[in-house]
Amino acid sequence: MEQHVSKPRSSTVIIGVIAAIIIGFGIVAGIALSLRASTALGYDPAVWKATKTGPDTATLNFSTFPDSHVCHASEGEPQLDWVTYCPSTSFEVPPNSLITVVINQYDSASGLINDYFQHVHGTVGGVMTVNDKPMTQIDADQPAHTFTIQSTPDSTQPMFISVPLLGVADDAPNVVNITGDDGSVNSYPKPNVISFQFRTGAPETYIWHCYVPCGEDRVPPFGFTGAMSTTGFMAGTVTVANY
Repeated sequence: MEQHVSKPRSSTVIIGVIAAIIIGFGIVAGIALSLRASTALGYDPAVWKATKTGPDTATLNFSTFPDSHVCHASEGEPQLDWVTYCPSTSFEVPPNSLITVVINQYDSASGLINDYFQHVHGTVGGVMTVNDKPMTQIDADQPAHTFTIQSTPDSTQPMFISVPLLGVADDAPNVVNITGDDGSVNSYPKPNVISFQFRTGAPETYIWHCYVPCGEDRVPPFGFTGAMSTTGFMAGTVTVANY
């Protein structure tokens, strides 16, 4: 498994890490409140259900993109240029099951403020595979996004899973054409394919979020606006339920 030695951090970076942690708690609280409200942040995306592959196994397949042409073309500006998970950030998985997640990651790296999220947390074996290579972490400047599940404050079934998604090279040529939901053909680089597994327990609803600050600002609140705080793009839920 690939290992990396963390570099010393300056006081400025440490302050940034602390700020990111505070912002993260704010995001959790905000999304948790939205779960109790009649309407969520942004709009209500369609539920993307894991495909059952056995009595206690299922697979969840989706993608991440540097824009929203594939999944949200009808939203118009500025959403059209937002980064997004596709086709949804409202995931549903069966209870008491082994879930295999496969992500086609088409976006380039934005990097992390909080290096905690460069590590794999909560997966089976504490590992992910990136293009079939087992890894436990990547460098802090390499993630394009994270896939992070966390419990609501009053959860009866605590869960925390976080996986960094390796970004493609900024200068990678576009070699993949994907038709958008408006019929347009959109070109992207060959994706990094990230996979991992986690286990579910009893039915419960969890917060889902990306912790790479890939919003439109790089000053406070450090890129956590726009797509980052909008359901269907970079915020949502994971529901463990029978179906």
